Amino acid sequence: MNFSETDTVNEGKLLEESDLALLDALQVNPRASWTALAEVLDLAPISLARRWQRLTEEGAAWTTVALGHTHGGALVEYGCRPGTADRVAQRLAALPHLVTVCVTTGEHQVFGLLSATSPASATRMITECPPELEDVLSVRISVYTKVFGGIIWRLGVINRRQAEHLRDPLGEPPARLRPFGAADRALFLALTGDGRRSYTELAEELNTSAQAVKRRLDRLRRNGDIVFRCDLARPLAGWESMAMFWLSAPTTELDAIGARLGAFPETRHCSSTTGTANMLLIASLHGPDQLDELALRIAREHPEVAIVERKLMLRQVKVYGRMLDGNGCCVRTISVDPWYQGEQ
Repeated sequence: MNFSETDTVNEGKLLEESDLALLDALQVNPRASWTALAEVLDLAPISLARRWQRLTEEGAAWTTVALGHTHGGALVEYGCRPGTADRVAQRLAALPHLVTVCVTTGEHQVFGLLSATSPASATRMITECPPELEDVLSVRISVYTKVFGGIIWRLGVINRRQAEHLRDPLGEPPARLRPFGAADRALFLALTGDGRRSYTELAEELNTSAQAVKRRLDRLRRNGDIVFRCDLARPLAGWESMAMFWLSAPTTELDAIGARLGAFPETRHCSSTTGTANMLLIASLHGPDQLDELALRIAREHPEVAIVERKLMLRQVKVYGRMLDGNGCCVRTISVDPWYQGEQ
């Protein structure tokens, strides 16, 4: 693939194929070197670096770090006074532990996806430091206990051979896992604004060596404690909307069904949850008409699963720490903090 360097991000238009290929490659390996990326994208490393700089400066793409599949969290939904959903969403979005905030259809018009280090810590966050919101009339809370997919997702532009060339083998996790300590937390927080920060830059901030930073990151990734991710202004890639499905699946088949739903290309979050519905699926859509199509696909492929409730996202206010404009572009970063304990 040979691409021009003159492509630009235009408001309301789709990204060029060259940009999508770069972003897909970074979704495979968000910390890949420009040299490694150049080998699969057939463009000079300096050209790719410039392209990435343009995309990030325009808020069209970004990288960050997330807790791995072993973490906990909750989905908190808010029923609001008429006409106040946007105001409530903006106030919730300012909280560092509510990583994603959207305005939706339904009785509860705002939802926040809460990130925590365990289901127990998620419960403490909800009960010990709830936000004070005078416009909220009701709150519905569902703690999720296992994440099946969606933390990492891909555009699917580059082919399998290119993707395999970029993958970073982690090796086997150690037989005895170390607890997530204070130094690990500091490193996580240092990466939430930019997942591609160099080992040297991180070492200077954390008062350690670049080699120590690399060893710590490698261990955290092997353990499954953290993952790196590349995200983008999804409407610029044709993903104009999102949907949320509350599902009820047989308990004995929950893990298998979750794994299959978590692997859907549309999936942005899939987890087991507490409550009447024991599974949550959040998916990107190319348009609102796809809501019914996805519901039919779930029913066709998993007739044993009941759709308890489905909702359409009217506006994405915040996606994993990024405040978004109407085109889904990042206008501000609020660093994700799964250890948030309220105002000190």
